[in-house]
Amino acid sequence: MVDKESWRLTTLLLVVLSLIVFLVQRTSWAVFDTVFEVCIFHIPALFGAALNVKFSGDSA
Repeated sequence: MVDKESWRLTTLLLVVLSLIVFLVQRTSWAVFDTVFEVCIFHIPALFGAALNVKFSGDSA
């Protein structure tokens, strides 16, 4: 059984973190290399969002 609320919270946190990192990288200063940024922040956020969509469609 999947706890939908925990996936929703995880997705929210990952997306917010990804957006913050993206905005800081583009506006202030580039702290991280682009490849590192994508692999560590953006891909997990997309993966979490995809899992959240998958689990929100389950009726169980």
